[in-house]
Amino acid sequence: FLLDIKMSSFVRSSKYRHVFADAPKADNTFSNLRLSTVTGDQSYIKSNGKYFAVAVQGGGGPFAIVNLDKPGKMASDLPVVQGHSSAVLDFDFNPFHDHMIASASDDQSVKVWGIPDGGLKSNLVEPLVDLRGHNRKVTFLKFHPTASNVLASVSADHTVKLWDIEKGSELNSLGGHPELIQDLVWDYEGNNYATSCKDKNIRICDARNASVTSTITTAHEGAKSTKISYLGSKNLLLTVGFTKQSMRQFKIWD
Repeated sequence: FLLDIKMSSFVRSSKYRHVFADAPKADNTFSNLRLSTVTGDQSYIKSNGKYFAVAVQGGGGPFAIVNLDKPGKMASDLPVVQGHSSAVLDFDFNPFHDHMIASASDDQSVKVWGIPDGGLKSNLVEPLVDLRGHNRKVTFLKFHPTASNVLASVSADHTVKLWDIEKGSELNSLGGHPELIQDLVWDYEGNNYATSCKDKNIRICDARNASVTSTITTAHEGAKSTKISYLGSKNLLLTVGFTKQSMRQFKIWD
């Protein structure tokens, strides 16, 4: 079945319409972060149970890793991860290791980093693993949901690569996308992943064989980026895109 929700088709009054939240206290916020101005379809900030990561300004594509339990005004000389030669476009925490994070960069590389106990005390410049194989900038990263050593990367060279970060080697590579890939998500068990593409198609891909097993043609008719998410262990896929009239649109696919 297909559930299609067009946000412009109804207006529902809300009892929360005129409710306003109090501004957080200064000692409960993270301030004085000089955020990077790089833009794209990726997430600009990610977190796990101990830290959050965000790209900041500076040479070498730096990004900060900040302890969640230490809010306040950040020091002007805040330690950063600084090992790329160009801007960092995405990062992802390993769901099995709170002290491991991978970063993707405009310099065409993927690097995996070990975060010291207690967080960064000085700039981190030496990665645990340096993964190279893409021919253009790397735009997205997603760790495997059930295998701690597997990482997926998406590049502007129109490929998806799977990596074994323990061996520092490429597992397989999927081509076939004629235009830029806009998103990638793993299914619940990690047997498959789905991609969205600028050609408006959603592709369901077999992770072991690096092959496209099914395609949703023209998932959304609008020209803007489409984002996707598997709905937990259910065999359902949520896509968020736009209509031809640039109205936000949600669809659930079986």
